[in-house]
Amino acid sequence: MEDRPVYSPPGSPPPLVPKRPTEEPPRARRRRINPLFWILGASGFLFLVFVFLSGKLILDNQGRGGGGPAKMLTGKKKVGVIEISGVIMESKKVLKNLEKFSEDQTIKAVVLRLNSPGGAVAPSQEIYEAVKKFSKPLVVSMSSVAASGAYYIAAGSKKVFANPGTITGSIGVIMQFTNMEKLYEWAKISRYSIKTGKFKDAGADYRSMTPEERALLQGLIDDTLQQFRTAVGEGRKLTAAELDGVADGRIFSGAQAKALKLVDELGTLQDAIDEAAKLGAIDGKPKVVYPDRVRQGIIDWLTSPDSDDSESSSASGAPTQSALTQLISNLLSIPTPPVRLQPGVYWLLPWGV
Repeated sequence: MEDRPVYSPPGSPPPLVPKRPTEEPPRARRRRINPLFWILGASGFLFLVFVFLSGKLILDNQGRGGGGPAKMLTGKKKVGVIEISGVIMESKKVLKNLEKFSEDQTIKAVVLRLNSPGGAVAPSQEIYEAVKKFSKPLVVSMSSVAASGAYYIAAGSKKVFANPGTITGSIGVIMQFTNMEKLYEWAKISRYSIKTGKFKDAGADYRSMTPEERALLQGLIDDTLQQFRTAVGEGRKLTAAELDGVADGRIFSGAQAKALKLVDELGTLQDAIDEAAKLGAIDGKPKVVYPDRVRQGIIDWLTSPDSDDSESSSASGAPTQSALTQLISNLLSIPTPPVRLQPGVYWLLPWGV
């Protein structure tokens, strides 16, 4: 239908002309993304994450003295450092680290860092034997304390460094007992034992020790002391007379120990590392590596007991605490529980725990 012109008288407003309805443009169609794009994108992202984590793992392994692919990345010679801290109650971890460093061809020498008042006899002897038979140059570095069982370990090394103020020595054996007989009487408690031999309850806390029992136990620790003296005499090349002057349980400063030929040099950990590098024929500044440490997730770290690479927790016999427990204890000013020693014979400073 055609539009006809509309006339209006002069001076009147123009007439309203109805507008034709406009047609709506067709809606734009949504572009569908090919699912293959998402698959390729996710695969590429996962590949990048894999490459990043693999590279980091290799570099971390290299930095901690690990073998495998890390050895192909660098030929730099290294000095390994193994730490022994706290009361020595087991030897497994130290022996494992020594074996690992012995097999790693990039590690040319090892420094054994001691910060311990001593500990149980057997673990100290096992570490001593491993140190004495170690196939690469091994240098001992003494920290604050390296006494009794820790000094026994040091005697197996060809070179021993101590700080002038290091507490060392304490060449001796100790067994400690408590007689609570009077306390039980006061508390109206009667304790007794059924035993198969007269010595089976020697050292029991509910009665006094008999002269026979005392002689038996004294003979045991005298024999253990002789083992200690033999190890120190052979390792430090001391005469019987020189041993008599130092093997009575007394302690020495690092400076005194050097004068008595119990240590070789006064120096720091870095001095010991430099000496180990020299013995290992390493030119220039060596790369220093430590044993691997177990990586934990945040939940495991908060809730599991501390498992440091040193022997300060698991090897010391001290009750281990999780990071969360330690944080709460610090906030509430709860004292840390003391080290609990199992019954036994110890090369240990009596006041060192």
